[in-house]
Amino acid sequence: MNRAIDALREWRELRARLRDESEFHIDRAAADFRALGLSSSMAKQAARARFGSRQNLKLALRELGGDWEGLVRLFSAHRVQASPWFQPAVLAMAILLIPLLSPAPLAVIEAVAGRPLVAADRDAVFISKQAWNLTYVGINRADFESIRSLDSVIKLERYQSIHARAYARKGVSLTSIESRIRNKTGNQRLRVVPLFEREPIVMGPAKAVWGVMAFVSLFLVAVPRRSYRWLGYGFVVGCLHSLASLLAWAFAIQLWSRISWPTDSAALFGFLFISAVCLGVAVLQCQVWWRDLRRRCPLCLDCLLLPLTEGSENCLLLDPATTESICAHGHGVLVETRWSSRFRPQRSPLHGLVHG
Repeated sequence: MNRAIDALREWRELRARLRDESEFHIDRAAADFRALGLSSSMAKQAARARFGSRQNLKLALRELGGDWEGLVRLFSAHRVQASPWFQPAVLAMAILLIPLLSPAPLAVIEAVAGRPLVAADRDAVFISKQAWNLTYVGINRADFESIRSLDSVIKLERYQSIHARAYARKGVSLTSIESRIRNKTGNQRLRVVPLFEREPIVMGPAKAVWGVMAFVSLFLVAVPRRSYRWLGYGFVVGCLHSLASLLAWAFAIQLWSRISWPTDSAALFGFLFISAVCLGVAVLQCQVWWRDLRRRCPLCLDCLLLPLTEGSENCLLLDPATTESICAHGHGVLVETRWSSRFRPQRSPLHGLVHG
């Protein structure tokens, strides 16, 4: 993070320098106008008019490098993106920003966590009749009144006009509640499931995609394994990538469920579109994660520099292409070929003299 702080400090110094020079020349021009007999306020206005509108100031900032493009160039010059803290910081900001943009932040967080965060909601149950096609068709009035007399559930009420919602008593399992309800009503097609499972945010596709990504990542890091620090860093950054992606999926599905789709086909098309976009973004995140990880030094986790390729990319056996990248802190060299990737630690000849 010191690199980002240094880049910001240099950027602010550039803007402060331009501001000080501008104020100096405006003050000098105002003094000249006052010497001609103008009042202080009129002299100030005339001096600012001489130097033109704020557009001139923006042009000067652009030439000096004090605008937003200049800040990006300073970030690149200070190698902020090469720092091991860059990706975690960006992902952490995304993780914090997505719930803030959501109309129901708690629902997004609970969908990713896979369980209600409020203790009272963990005992909420959904009661309804299940049809042969596995859909829930509701519960009639007679069954509803029969369930009301049971002591295994409390606060029974209607849910979405045709179903029922209640809270399980402490120590009573869902299987026991379902068995008692079926015995009481005589309806063997009544089902009792956690109410949380009936929420509209479906996380199955996103979790399945990242499950596959995690499985593939195990094979990626197993071959060029360099150090436990390198593996730990890759694991943490990978978890942040998956968490940010899952939050983005939950946020997108939450917005999708709030749209009044004209037809079921339009809703299905919207869901498939969101799924395709999220799948593409997840694949892109995995590629970014792996390309960034493989280019980092296993000791300091800084990005390697000065890649040099020797050989021919068209030759596979006689003169294959070999790329070497070095660590800026002198920890070693990364040697990459078409078939392997190996980090070769190196020490300077003066290292033994200095520490001898």
